[in-house]
Amino acid sequence: MTVTTTLRARELPQTASRTARTNLAAEYEALLTQVDGMGADDWRRPTDCTGWTVRDMVAHLAGAAECSASKAGMARHYGYAWRTSIGTSATFVDQLCASQIRSRTQLSVGQVAEDLRRWAREAPAKVEGWPRLLRRLRLPAWTGLARGATLGYFLDVITIRDVWMHRVDLSRALGAPRDVTEAEAETVSQVTRDLDAAWAGAAVDLTLTGRGGGTWRVGAGEPVAHVTEDAVAYLRLLSGRSDECVLRCEGDQSVADALRAARVAF
Repeated sequence: MTVTTTLRARELPQTASRTARTNLAAEYEALLTQVDGMGADDWRRPTDCTGWTVRDMVAHLAGAAECSASKAGMARHYGYAWRTSIGTSATFVDQLCASQIRSRTQLSVGQVAEDLRRWAREAPAKVEGWPRLLRRLRLPAWTGLARGATLGYFLDVITIRDVWMHRVDLSRALGAPRDVTEAEAETVSQVTRDLDAAWAGAAVDLTLTGRGGGTWRVGAGEPVAHVTEDAVAYLRLLSGRSDECVLRCEGDQSVADALRAARVAF
């Protein structure tokens, strides 16, 4: 079995706030290019997110950028999500997205695009500017993130991850290529970091191929398998989207099965 590295994914540092600002700006610029290239019919296309059209997805992304750029916007959308999810079967994240989309239902598609542009241009600097004290705050379990997740983790990791994955969704919905930004490698490595942090199985060396890929050790001890997959395909699987993975495995096949069953917050 060929092993190219023994670095455990969980030993990677969390994305630094300055790096997050640069990467978020790059992802938003690529997103705006996607949206600017859309025709009238494209806004009605279905996406891989159940029940969402392209318009819904762009409205969500505009709302997410608003939450990053505006504390008032964050309070409004988060307050709605908290009120409407507590004591119900609805999740906080689902209600948060619903609030972001609902608040833009009266806008034309051109206005949605401009709203996205406004907040996307402000968000990267605002994300970096959150005070360190607030960044250390641990987020409650009802946010859907792992236990112990901080506001800093949400701002510097999840925010970029969300834009990146939805750009993949839009590319698939539109049948158009996706520009790969400088944020790709950091996004992939941070997902593997989270995967390893929650991993309870035998050790495996995971190679993710394509732009931004690499090889990481997931789990403690000597690896019992080496699994290879396309980075975008596997991150889509980890997010709960469609399973298009082969997960080529050298060694214990049960580890590949465990990798297929794993999920990571996006």
